[in-house]
Amino acid sequence: MKNSTLITLTTLNGSRQYTITQLIKKFIITFIIMILFLVIATFFFIKYLNSVIDEKNKSLENKSKEIQRIFAQKDKLNKRILDLEGNIGLLETNISSLEKTIQKKEKFLEEVNDKVVDIERIIQFEPPKDMEIKQRLDLAKMDLVDKKFVLRNIPNGYPLRYKGISSPFGWRNHPILHKREFHTGLDLRASLNTPVYATADGIINFAKYHRKSGYGNLLIIDHNFGFKTLFGHLNKIVVKQGDFVQKGQLVAYTGNTGLSNGPHLHYEIRYIGVVLNPVYFMRWNLKNYNSIFKKEKKVRWQSLIKAIDWQKKLIQQNIKE
Repeated sequence: MKNSTLITLTTLNGSRQYTITQLIKKFIITFIIMILFLVIATFFFIKYLNSVIDEKNKSLENKSKEIQRIFAQKDKLNKRILDLEGNIGLLETNISSLEKTIQKKEKFLEEVNDKVVDIERIIQFEPPKDMEIKQRLDLAKMDLVDKKFVLRNIPNGYPLRYKGISSPFGWRNHPILHKREFHTGLDLRASLNTPVYATADGIINFAKYHRKSGYGNLLIIDHNFGFKTLFGHLNKIVVKQGDFVQKGQLVAYTGNTGLSNGPHLHYEIRYIGVVLNPVYFMRWNLKNYNSIFKKEKKVRWQSLIKAIDWQKKLIQQNIKE
């Protein structure tokens, strides 16, 4: 047969012959080629899948390492947080202890301040009444030269251009500390950098920032016969410690330094450690010369007159010699 193929199969039992047409032959060849192609394609596809899987595995491995690193950092962070919480707890304990200590100190300082005020009030004695008439008679005998000498050496007049008093002398509620205390001077109203003048001749005892008192830039002038003036919360001081100043000389400019709620001048007058009301001295001048001796009774004016007479006699004696 022309379009057929004869296939002979030989076995132990004999030979057999089979005839396959040409079409079947082509089909088988095509099928075999397709099978080979599928095998080859499957091989390369499997190889490709293996490479993809390897990349995925590597990516997963890297991500696994990153997750492990993140967890390790998280553990370290948790440990640091625990340490910080422990430190915060310790700090809170220390702060609480410190606050209690500060409260005890503040209470102690308040008690000391109250005792100091009580002592000041005790020290601020009044002279016996039977001396008043004799003192006034002696004071009245003073001539014009003696009066001018006294007004030159004992604080009097205003230390700046007067615009009123914002806080008087005596007991008050502190505007910043909000507690009752004794105000040892006057707070005089003044804008920033108002000129401040000496109210008597004297020597500069202190001229710099004073932190403990709350007065900020503080100026203290020592005058004759045990008097002292204090100027607090200054912006600028133009004199130095040890300088001699005359009555009316520029010594500073007002400010807002220290424990202050606005520009003003804190002005004090003291006599041998006793605080005096500056109002009497600011209003004291040659015209109302005798008024101070009636109003301010904490000063031993009789002894002061003796000191003035003694100095006067000493000067006259030196002139004669």
